[in-house]
Amino acid sequence: MAPDGGARLTGVWFLASFAWLSYSVQRHTLINQPRLSAFLLLLISSLSAFAVSLLSKWLPGADGRFDSDAILKASSLSLPPRPRRFYIPCIIVFIIIRLELSYRGLSDFQCSTPGVEAFLPLLLAAYRFFSYRPPQVDSDEPEDMWGSVLDDLKSWLMGSPFMPLFGTALLSYGSFLAENSMMRSTYFCSSFTDRKSLVAFTQWASLFADAAIIILSWRVLSWARTTRSRLRTLGGILLVTAFATCIPSLVTRLSWRSEMAGHQSFRGINPLYIFDTLSTGIAVATLIISASLMFCDSSPLESITIATFASGASASVGNVLLVGTYQQTSAAQPLLLLGSVSLGFIIFAYTNNMRTIIVIRRAFLLLLLLGVLVFSTVYIGLTQKLFSRHPVDDLVYQNRIEEDRWLLHATVSTTLNLAVKEYAERHHGRKPPQNFDKWFEFARQRESVVIDGFEQMERDILPFWALEPRKIRDGLEFLKSQPNIGIIRIADGKATHSGATDQSQKETLNELVSLISAFAQHLPAMEIALNLQERPRVLVPWNDMHQLRVTATQSRFQLIPGRLGKRDNPDVPTERNAKTEKPTGSSYSARPYIAAYQFRQLESLACPPGSPTRGGINWDVRDFCASCTLPHSKAQFLEDWHMSLDPCHQPDIFNLHEFHTVPHQSELYQTLLPLFSGSKTAGFNDILIPLSGNELAPEFDATTFNQKQDLLLWQGNVQDIPTATHELLHSSHRLRLVHLIQNSTAADRIPMLLGIGTGQNSRFRYEDVPTMEGNSILPFRVSLTGPPEGCGDTKCELIRDEFGLEQPMTEVDARYVMLLDTSNGPPPNLLQVLRSNSVPVLSSIFQQWFTERLLPWVHFIPIDTRYHALHSTMSYFIGLEGRGSLNGRAQITPGRTDDGKWIAQQGRKWAEKTIRREDMEVYLFRLLLEWGRVIDDNRDNVGFVLKS
Repeated sequence: MAPDGGARLTGVWFLASFAWLSYSVQRHTLINQPRLSAFLLLLISSLSAFAVSLLSKWLPGADGRFDSDAILKASSLSLPPRPRRFYIPCIIVFIIIRLELSYRGLSDFQCSTPGVEAFLPLLLAAYRFFSYRPPQVDSDEPEDMWGSVLDDLKSWLMGSPFMPLFGTALLSYGSFLAENSMMRSTYFCSSFTDRKSLVAFTQWASLFADAAIIILSWRVLSWARTTRSRLRTLGGILLVTAFATCIPSLVTRLSWRSEMAGHQSFRGINPLYIFDTLSTGIAVATLIISASLMFCDSSPLESITIATFASGASASVGNVLLVGTYQQTSAAQPLLLLGSVSLGFIIFAYTNNMRTIIVIRRAFLLLLLLGVLVFSTVYIGLTQKLFSRHPVDDLVYQNRIEEDRWLLHATVSTTLNLAVKEYAERHHGRKPPQNFDKWFEFARQRESVVIDGFEQMERDILPFWALEPRKIRDGLEFLKSQPNIGIIRIADGKATHSGATDQSQKETLNELVSLISAFAQHLPAMEIALNLQERPRVLVPWNDMHQLRVTATQSRFQLIPGRLGKRDNPDVPTERNAKTEKPTGSSYSARPYIAAYQFRQLESLACPPGSPTRGGINWDVRDFCASCTLPHSKAQFLEDWHMSLDPCHQPDIFNLHEFHTVPHQSELYQTLLPLFSGSKTAGFNDILIPLSGNELAPEFDATTFNQKQDLLLWQGNVQDIPTATHELLHSSHRLRLVHLIQNSTAADRIPMLLGIGTGQNSRFRYEDVPTMEGNSILPFRVSLTGPPEGCGDTKCELIRDEFGLEQPMTEVDARYVMLLDTSNGPPPNLLQVLRSNSVPVLSSIFQQWFTERLLPWVHFIPIDTRYHALHSTMSYFIGLEGRGSLNGRAQITPGRTDDGKWIAQQGRKWAEKTIRREDMEVYLFRLLLEWGRVIDDNRDNVGFVLKS
């Protein structure tokens, strides 16, 4: 039956809202408050249904009525049997049950199976097959006795009740496999603490609940007398359900004294949550209302099948376009699945006499699908699936060139005159700070390689040019009253400190004072606040920081005559009239404890509007986020390491690192304050300062690279793992690595770039490899170590039972040493390994004062925190030749040991040249000169001037 214009418009709204929700749901903040979100979405949908009922005369049907003619034509409209009185209460109960199942599924989403929803049309088709028979239409015309065999076969196929069921099964299974063929995240499902069978039961129970809700709603709404009454009935059901969902929530809150972070709390509502609620509420209301009208116009099966076809076809086409990449290693599977989805839907459309699918004629859709299949076949045939060069070859070569370029950029100045000129060019005409000549001479005496390249320092200090010195001093006075803040005082050419509460903090301050003492006589009097915690603590929203940077940049340009005209130009913001007044020191505030999910929300606010992370953190921990890695990757491998440190294009990273998934238990400041810290992540606004600790202690690695064991080593102490919460056990970057190497199952697979052929005939291609095979063929030593006396607490016992504990091993005995962050900061042994004869294999999200001086693939091997390229990367350096077989084929790819040895040598030489104690002094000297000018009331008029 061909739909009329109103039905077509309803179908368009149905598909549009379904597509929007499918696209946007992954990064909704609504997931943080599922119960509250469910209540609000149901409430918005019910109110929308009541509002739309007032416009029923413009909706599908004869003047918006479901009149007696429709009843007489029940066979064509697939009118169901009359509903019972208890159907509406059953619908409400089923919706509540469905929501409770969803809450349970969200807590262990990593254990769920993708694509199970694709079987919903099959359940509806089975319901039609077993419980509902359309009435037979009697005909007075005699049966044609002379029809051909093909005509009889066609009539049987079109009239057979098995064919719609067969077409639906083919469509559902193809869509399920298309969704299920996507890469999985390393956010793992634990075989010890998770119950995967319970999650599977929850998924299937949810599917049956969906089918029950749809069928009961169809039977109730189809017998409403008018379209208006249908919508009012629908609105009433949704309204009652909305308030009924509060009952389980109250019961849960009473039974759980301590709320589950992110799931039971109604706190943390912000403008982004309100926007997501309104936009999603409108989309959900549109979907429910349009689906209800479509159900009554035909039947639920047609509408749900169309939506499943759209989802399955888009997933299949997406898989086709990925053929030849690490995300889709099979060429035949995507094509077969696309064919299955297309054939299943065509069979369904013909056997159900669907002449028009929404707005597309059936014959045209058939031709369109044939064209897509032909295009996909040609595309797969032409797509390059073999690579003549390994991507790491190119990355090593490109970064060798980049090293030369960076060194040339950082060491332009060979004389003081050149240094002053270069400073002015890089700082928009501004003069260097006072005593710049003393700093330059100091740097030359210390044999500093870097003279001009201090971009990190410039980025850190720039926003403070938008604050008046008095405001900066107010912030300092506030910090003096805060815990875990050390104060360094410089006066009369001497440096002292105060504020330490324990011995480790005193050692940190003593070391910093020792560094400053080498040049303190050249510094102006000042006080600086030092963060004595490992975590950064200044996190200002992007909008505020952007305004500060714009103001600071404009005031700097105004120092140059003729650039922007006079300072009193009313159209040009100046430092005095453009910046926002900040509160005085007594008005500053700090948040001493922030739950993990609230901390992630605050971090997202540090990203610019329009960025993926600002739009919402990705709650889908099960599936690999390829779009998150694309900006900083070359195929599977990490290309732009400095970009990979920025979380604003990676909304999934907030669920894959301990820093983001444990509560922030240090004071957090959301106003720009002059706080100096040893490390930070992108988005934080602490000023980076060199803090040596013990990593610069002189050590000599007597074991050469060739004498070391050819393996990758990482060992972590179980006592360094924070409290073992459910979220941390799955999202910890350290525990995920141990699980990937030690606890992988037979069902786990990982893409690897494997070699084919040798010599000039060598080629490379991506293949899906069982993770257990990849782990067995590569020499990985990844484990956790425990206290010698054994576990003494529940956390240790839980981690021991899940991952096991091993004896510690000396890091420098291995050629390749994996370096991972702690939960609060960068790897503590980074410089130690960098100065050894081993190759640092670094996976980090933190920045330090020397981060800009390190280049990936030259000084270390970079590994994405998702670990999806770990096996491919290490197989390049270690090699697979003679180590065994993968996918039933003996591997013949030799290792690039020389490249690994070269990186180890370059990293050691570079650290001994640019990350010495002397380099810390040079960096700190210049940093404090710059800072001394920023806090000077006469800062616009002071600076170093060469003597003529």
